[in-house]
Amino acid sequence: MQAVLGFVLGGAYHKIVPIFPLFVVMYGVFLTLGEVGPGSTVVLASSERFPTAIRGQMMGLCSAVSKAGAAIGTQVFIPITSGAGDQGAFLVGSAFAVLGALIAFFVIPDVGRKLEDEDENWKKYLEENGWVADWGDNETKDPKGVIINQRSS
Repeated sequence: MQAVLGFVLGGAYHKIVPIFPLFVVMYGVFLTLGEVGPGSTVVLASSERFPTAIRGQMMGLCSAVSKAGAAIGTQVFIPITSGAGDQGAFLVGSAFAVLGALIAFFVIPDVGRKLEDEDENWKKYLEENGWVADWGDNETKDPKGVIINQRSS
């Protein structure tokens, strides 16, 4: 959706910009679509993809790669606008939005599974490779055994 609006903004840039209120509204919707779609993909995909034991580390790695891509994108943006102008920036950015949508559709696996299944698969993998561990609290079976806001005597 963001790519379509970006192609419209880029394709009709010289006709839309003189109508300033139209441009402001379209650009605002364009930015909003970027935050609703691709902006949340990193968090959603990485939080659903990794087992609990390593989820925090993997979300950090995914966020770092995302931030590196954003840094590279801002450095590439200046040559694009100096060479092709603002119109070219919308068109190139929209092409990257299409590329991102295709990658998300074809590469990100189905997350319709339960996270508990991912945890069990992770534990099996570790056991098969010689890792021995005692998982969780075997005495109280957390979280049922957690008592919050109670004083001990």
